[in-house]
Amino acid sequence: MRLVKIGLASLNTTVGAVHSNADKVVASAVDAASQAVTVLAFPEQSLGGYSPEDLVQWRRFVTAQWEALESIAERTRTLDVVLAIGLVVALGSDVYNAAACVHRGRIVGVVPKEKLPGYNVFYEARTLTPGKPGLRATLASGVPFGDLVFQFDFGTVALEICEDVWTPDGPLRRRAYAGAELAL
Repeated sequence: MRLVKIGLASLNTTVGAVHSNADKVVASAVDAASQAVTVLAFPEQSLGGYSPEDLVQWRRFVTAQWEALESIAERTRTLDVVLAIGLVVALGSDVYNAAACVHRGRIVGVVPKEKLPGYNVFYEARTLTPGKPGLRATLASGVPFGDLVFQFDFGTVALEICEDVWTPDGPLRRRAYAGAELAL
């Protein structure tokens, strides 16, 4: 793995304001590229805002995030920054809290959160489906979805979401064994 410059985006997102949240993601990506950042990590559910609670049951809220992600990919196609962007995605009738890997105009893949909290306002297990070890699928758009790592010229990257990093039986160890050198 070569030397990489990691950026962490701190966005003031608004729950439900998908388009303005996406504009903030693009602005941060442009700024990061101007500073020669190699990879830029965004917060959990950056596009829909956190915590959306029951909004994830509205299909239009979910599809709006995917459309915003496609727009972000297009709007950042000239930037040489790997983006890790939090959003909610659907696979069939299941809805997942996930992170998308975007690079040079392409949605490289999407990784679902495995360890969903079940307490207070963070009760994701009530409305979302957890990812599973070894899950491999393809979204309707043809984008890979599941327990993935991503290879770039600088090294191999794993995307982790919140509690997935905190738990000893989370996916981080498994993805490191699969070759991940950098976890975002």
